[in-house]
Formats: sequence, C-alpha cells, structure tokens
Amino acid sequence: MFKNLFKTAIRNIFKDFGYSSLNILGLTIGIASALFLIIYIADELSYDRYHENADRIYRVASHITETDDEFTWIVAQIPFAPQVVQDYPEVEHSVRFIDAGRELFKFEDKEFYEEDFYFADSNVFEVFTYEFVKGDSKDALIEPNTIVLTQTIAAKYFGKEDPINKTLTNGEDTYKVTGVIKDVPFYSHFRFDALMSRKSLPEEMGSWGNFGVYTYLLLPEGLDYKEFESKIKEMYANYMSEIFERIGISIEYVLEPITDIHLKSTNPSEPEPTGSMAYVIIFGIVALFLILIAAMNYMNLATARSTKRAREVGLRKVVGSHRGALIFQFLTESTVLTFISLVLSIILVILLLPQFNQLAGKSFDINVLYSPVVIISIIAVILVVGIFGGSYPAFYLSRFSPVSVMKGEITKGSSGSLFRKVLVVIQFTISVAMIVSTLVVYKQLNYLKTKDLGYDMKNVISLELSTREMVEKYTVIKQALLENPNVKYVGSSGARVGEGSGKVLLNVDTDDGMQQRGINLSGVDHDFVEALGITMIKGRDFQEDMPSDTLLGVIVNETMAKRLNWTEPIGKRVELQGRNGQDFLKATVVGVMKDYHQTGMYNEIETLLLFYRVNNRVIYAKLSDENVQETIRYIEKRWTEFFPDQPFAYSFLSDRFNEQFGADEKRGFIFTLFTALAILIACLGLFGLASYTVEQRTKEIGIRKVVGASEGTVVKLISREFIILVSISILIAFPLSYYFMRDWLQQFVYRTNLGLFIFVLAGLITITITFITISFQAWKAANANPAESLRVE
Repeated sequence: MFKNLFKTAIRNIFKDFGYSSLNILGLTIGIASALFLIIYIADELSYDRYHENADRIYRVASHITETDDEFTWIVAQIPFAPQVVQDYPEVEHSVRFIDAGRELFKFEDKEFYEEDFYFADSNVFEVFTYEFVKGDSKDALIEPNTIVLTQTIAAKYFGKEDPINKTLTNGEDTYKVTGVIKDVPFYSHFRFDALMSRKSLPEEMGSWGNFGVYTYLLLPEGLDYKEFESKIKEMYANYMSEIFERIGISIEYVLEPITDIHLKSTNPSEPEPTGSMAYVIIFGIVALFLILIAAMNYMNLATARSTKRAREVGLRKVVGSHRGALIFQFLTESTVLTFISLVLSIILVILLLPQFNQLAGKSFDINVLYSPVVIISIIAVILVVGIFGGSYPAFYLSRFSPVSVMKGEITKGSSGSLFRKVLVVIQFTISVAMIVSTLVVYKQLNYLKTKDLGYDMKNVISLELSTREMVEKYTVIKQALLENPNVKYVGSSGARVGEGSGKVLLNVDTDDGMQQRGINLSGVDHDFVEALGITMIKGRDFQEDMPSDTLLGVIVNETMAKRLNWTEPIGKRVELQGRNGQDFLKATVVGVMKDYHQTGMYNEIETLLLFYRVNNRVIYAKLSDENVQETIRYIEKRWTEFFPDQPFAYSFLSDRFNEQFGADEKRGFIFTLFTALAILIACLGLFGLASYTVEQRTKEIGIRKVVGASEGTVVKLISREFIILVSISILIAFPLSYYFMRDWLQQFVYRTNLGLFIFVLAGLITITITFITISFQAWKAANANPAESLRVE
C-alpha cells in the first residue's frame, strides 16, 4: 500500500513538473533559511551550558546606589568570596578570577605579552568544567606560583614538548605549569588563556574597598537563587555599611545565572562581546515566518491547481476510493515534496555554511546538523509543511463530488478563492512587516554612527605603547612625530576613547562635605583635549608649563558637574586613595569639558574625570588633510627608530569607532538577507497564482482583446486583484510593525524616530516587487493571440 502511495506521489510530482519545481524551490529556500537561523539561535542559547553545573553557577555583581546615581559593577570585593561561604553553609563553592593585566611571560628564548591570564582560586575546576589534557584538576592550583595553560598557549611556549613542571617567568616571579586544558569554548561569556593560583598574590589585597574581582557561586540544586540573593543583603550591613554609609553609598549584591549573561547583560564592562535576546527572538520569529510562508505557498498553489486534479478525484471516487484514502494520498504527496525540499535544503546549508560563518562571525561545522535542536527542527518542518501545509489542499480536493466534476461545476465556483486570498494577505503582511523592520534597523544604526560624539575623529590615528619601557619613551616619540608639519597634535590617554574607562569610588566635594561617588577616570596628557577637538566650556585645559596640574588639577565633564550640583565647579576638590592607603589623587577642578562619548554609543554618557599624567599607553595623532598616507609612513619610520623590536600598528579612530557596531551590523545584514528570501518565497507563490489566474481567464482575455481591449487594459485586469490584496497586507502590517519596532528601539539609550518615510518606502518597495512579479504573466497573456485563447474551451 505505502509503496503504491509513494509511487503515485512521485508520478504526480513529476507529471506537473513546473508546478512541483516552483513548490520545491520555495520550500527549499524557506527550509534552508530557517535552518541557518535555527543554527544561529541554538548557538546563542548554548553559551556557558557546557559546564556540568551550568544551572547552579551564578556571578556576583555589585549594584551601587549613591545619592544622585546608581550603577552596576560585574565584580565584587576580594573578601566577599571566602566570607559568603563562611556565613552561608548552603554555598557549596565560591570562585574568584583576578585579571593579571598585560604582562610579559618568558620561557627560554620565547617571550610574549599576555592579556588574558587570570589568577583563580584552587577550586575553580570543581565549579567550572574545563577538560584537562595534561595534569590533574584536583591539585593543579593548590600551590602558589602554579599555572594551568590552554592548549594554544602551551603550544605557543613549548611547542610539542610536555609543558608539565616547566616554568614560565614573569619579571621576578616564576610559575610552574601543572596542567593543560582544552581552549575555552567560544560560546563562553568569559574566556582566558591561562589560570594562575590566587595564592600567588599577597594577602593584604583583601580589602572590602577593593573591587575588581569576578566572583562566582555554586549553589545547591533546588535553591531559589532570588531568595538567596535577598539573604546576602545582610553582608553589606555586617561588613560594609560602616565604611560606605557615612559617604552616602549602599551596595546590593545581584546574582546572575551564567547561562543568562551572554544574551541578557547590557553592562559595557563585560569581558567578552555579548549577544542580544531581542535578536534571538526576532530571528526565531523570522525562521517561523519563513516556514509558514513556504507552507502557505504550497497550500495556495495546491488549491489553485485543484481544477487540474478535479477530474482525477472524480474518477477515483467513481471507482470506489473513499475520502480518507484520497486525503492520505494527497498528504503523502505533500510529505514527499517536503522531504525532497528538506534534503535539498540540508545540501544547501552544508554548501553555504562557510559563507554563513563569515557573515555571522561564527565557526559552525557540519556537525552542527546533528545537534538535538536542529534534528527536532527538521522533524518539526516535516510535520508543519508536510502535514499541516498539505492538510487543507488534501481536505479541499478530497471533498469534490464526482457529479460536480463531470458537470464542470468545480471550475465555475469560487470555492477556495477566499482561502487563497487570505493566505496571500498573510504572506505579504509578514513580508511588509519584515521590510519595515529592516529599514528601522538600518536607520537606527545610521543614527548612532552619525550622532554628535563630542569629539572630532577625522584623520585621528591611534597607536598603543604596549610595555612600560615604551610608555616611558612617550615624550620623546611625541616630539619626534610633531617634527612633521602634517602632524598637527599628539596627545595620549590611559583608556581608549569610545571603549570605556575605569570606574572608581572618588571622594568629591558636595553640599554635605566630602562624599564618595562612582566616577569614570582616565589619565591624559596636556594635548589630549586639543588632539581630539574636545570643547572646554569652563576653566582651562591642562598646560605643559604648569607642573602643578600633575595630580593636583583635574578636568570633569558636564554630566559630572550636573550630577554633583556644582554650580561653580572650578576649585572643587576630588580625592582618591591608592591600594597602599596613600593619596593617589588629591586635586581641584581646573576645567569643565563638553560631554563626549567615552563609553561608546550604546551607553549613556556618564560622569568622567580626566587627571594629568605625562606618559600614557594610547597615543592619538591628529593629521592634516594633506598627504595622509605619506604622514603615516613618516610615523612608521620614527616608530621603528624608537621601537625596532615592536611591530608598527595603527588604526584610525573612525575605524575603531565603527567597530562597536560590528555585531549589530552583522545581525542587521542577516535579518535583511532573510527578509529578502522571505519576499522571494512569497513572490514565487504570487508568480504561480498569477499563472493560474491567467490560465483560468484565458478565454475572457481573448474575448476582451477581440472587442478592442489594449495590452495595458489586460495587464491592469490581471494585476488589480493582487495589488488590492497586497495593499490590504500593507495596511495590516504597518501598525503591527510600528508597535513591534517601537518596543525594539527602547533598548537603545539613543534612538531614532519611526518617521512616515520608512512606511511609505516599505509600501513602495512592496507594490513594486508585486507588480514586477505578476507583470510577466500579465504581459504574456496580454500579448497572446486571441484566436488561440478562444480555442482553450
């Protein structure tokens, strides 16, 4: 029985190959597109889930509330981790990661600067799952001055030699290699190249005022982490309130499930680039829409083709086939058609996976197709398209009565016509909404790129002094660069512009005396403000001929002055103590600058304080408009003179600024691509329906041409119905897309408006695409010979 059903299905598919090809093409594009999006979504949702205890690990963040501000640090103080275990027995483990900074490590003649080495507690491998290829996780970091390397770093220093018990040198410190682990997976919110024993650090660092430690807790199964979060509020009262309340600060600890961090964190201080739950939801909806549009195409074309299958149904019923058997036959056809499309889709995914990786910034391989999410999705596609998509045509075709078919009544009625119109409206409503969404995404990105930054980045290049020795030579290389008349200014800072800066607790002048506030801090030299074209609105810039500016004068931004209610900021005091308890900064405000975006365009402008420091690691050179490349060659020549062993690497500030939009640009392009594919699938169905309409109205068109109708009149006749349906789709899609994209824009601190132009453009695009799609069939009918048309019936 099943063999005969399969043979019949194959025969019917190839019998009308044009119709079948249209369906297979639409389904293949739809399923392949959906699979790409599902693979992307599955990867985004998989972050940090490779840890065996993933659902029980929480990062501790510190939410700090001041009198006039509040913010969150994704770190806690050094003593927090051991204290929380001591005070709350339900905490199974606490683990700290402390950034070692940028340090030079050596082994024999090999030496490299490393930026992703961290100190960690010895129980780190009991909490997190990292696969050891050499050494033992149980005792790898128990002793001081021990280190565990990733495979990549081990190979970099030791090649094919066994690294166990060999030592790496960092200044006067040596670290014995006690283990090698596989590289931390890309799908992790926190990655490192090596872990050193935290016992290597001096104990006096453990102050409750010393933040800067990534802290994680392992909680028992079944414990409500929100309830536990409420309990640990006591720690502030027990250990910190006496220190912080007198200066107007309170701290509340927040527990963040590690499986939520990648998609839900919006903190600019995250150690790795984050994803977006909004985009995951959007891509999920797009994948569903693509499948639905493809399924609707099949349903539409199958019911439109009903007149060709009507006689077959009538004859089958005459010879004894009951309705159930016919339904099963048509469902078999739709399932076989879907399976063929699915196989072609998988082949397409395999062939285009490298290009998709490049587009999405991922590194998928063919094994991703074996993941449970993808397999479940494939099964769902067969059920949705093969059975759901084929159900209406099956029930519709199987209900034809033999008598009606023989009388030709089935071709005269409008049965199924309303259903097809509804499907066309739904398809194009989805497509129009996606077009509007695409236009809004690109308008928002363009708005962020063109917004006033508060500084001038035209022809500004940046260089980085990567070692202490290089930083100490800043003054002499600055003078060398300024010898070229095309180098207008050279300034320096401790933090890259547009990429954030360190936030510290400063003692500042307030109406209630000196109080602590969280302030972003950056060291700069006296030409930094001028090199970047930052505007001073009160007081003065730092001056080279005023040595007192060093640690005695500071410049603040407008936001800091406003938040502290400084009506006259000049002369206000600020103080910061170093780790040794001595004053690091004890200064007065000498100037107020116009706000500029130090932390990028995805975050609001925060309080910022610049202090004067002669030597800094980041150099900014403002070049004239003339002979830019020649000037850069001059800079390279002087760089090589001073630093012959260091490669010359520079970047335009404008390029680094645009890098912050890289992730959203990739997501936006993916969305645009699949929007275009959704429209293509809808147009394939529209093309098929237009063909069917022309076929059904062949005799009518012939008569109209005989009595004098022009080609334009015929084209208008055929096009009118579809244009009306698409216009209805536009009217439905506009309010839906407006409310959806208005909510999407809320995630941005700075956002564009939803102007009328976007909707007018989306409507024009849709109408144009619709007309182009149906015009071929309409023009073909308009130019057909009337004599041939009248012979059809």
